[in-house]
Amino acid sequence: MNTVIELKAGDASARLVPHAGGRVSALRLVRPMGGVVDVLHPYPEDFFDPIHWAKGGIYPLMPYSNRIADALVQANGEAIALRPHPDAAPHTLHGNAHAQAWQAIDIEPDSTTLTLDSPAGPAWPWHYTASMCFELTPSQLRIDLTLCNADHRPMPAGMGLHPYFRHAPDALLSYSATTLWPATREFLPGAPRPLRADEQYLPARRLPEGTLTDYVGGWDGTATVDLPQGARLTLHADPVFGHLVVHRPDTPLYLCLEPVTHVADGFNLAARGVADTGTHMLAPGGCLRGEIRLALAGPHERNSA
Repeated sequence: MNTVIELKAGDASARLVPHAGGRVSALRLVRPMGGVVDVLHPYPEDFFDPIHWAKGGIYPLMPYSNRIADALVQANGEAIALRPHPDAAPHTLHGNAHAQAWQAIDIEPDSTTLTLDSPAGPAWPWHYTASMCFELTPSQLRIDLTLCNADHRPMPAGMGLHPYFRHAPDALLSYSATTLWPATREFLPGAPRPLRADEQYLPARRLPEGTLTDYVGGWDGTATVDLPQGARLTLHADPVFGHLVVHRPDTPLYLCLEPVTHVADGFNLAARGVADTGTHMLAPGGCLRGEIRLALAGPHERNSA
């Protein structure tokens, strides 16, 4: 059943599309000083392609984020073959939670929980379960993520969110991190190194022109960005989300700020002894959990370049 769930809190609203990979299709929040702001580049609610998905809204990154090189994951002392993604071949892309239908439970006017029971299969050969608990207030959307290993074997695990924020080229961005994993042309991470002074985003500044993909580690869990309607959005994430992906296409229709637990291809990097990848190995029955909050900032929270 292709149901859209709309959460309301005063003039704020969040539209959830469980059948479309648990996506948030639209989010409107109220500024502290008043006025409603559209936060997300919209996702089309009447269209869902689990392979060539529309770029918009927010979707979950589970049971891992980004790419696994050559669709081979090192786990439990062996290389396990996965199904490559056609848009990223020969690599995988963004897990499979966002390609499946989620179930809604505990639906209230301003909150609900989406759940997923994902059997083992070609895209991910471990059985896992997941949930996303949404709670809306006039100025904030809180999303609590949980990922659990329901298999009988230890499972490599990671998670995050992939939002598409409304964007203008002159928007200011700020965040604090320590490490850059330079992205290759195949969007795999290069050798990590400390961020240079010209790569820091404190104080807030504009992104460079053109397309951009940065994988950063040592992120402190907070980022702020201008929205086109003159508002400023603050992103807060629990410490488990120690990595951030910053992506903007050449045509700056949207900006992706993705809080994630691990760097791209992190499982294979960790197996080779690379430090600080952020990856986890869950024992049977083990879980990852963390909260992410999207909130409109007040004028006193705005930084300038």
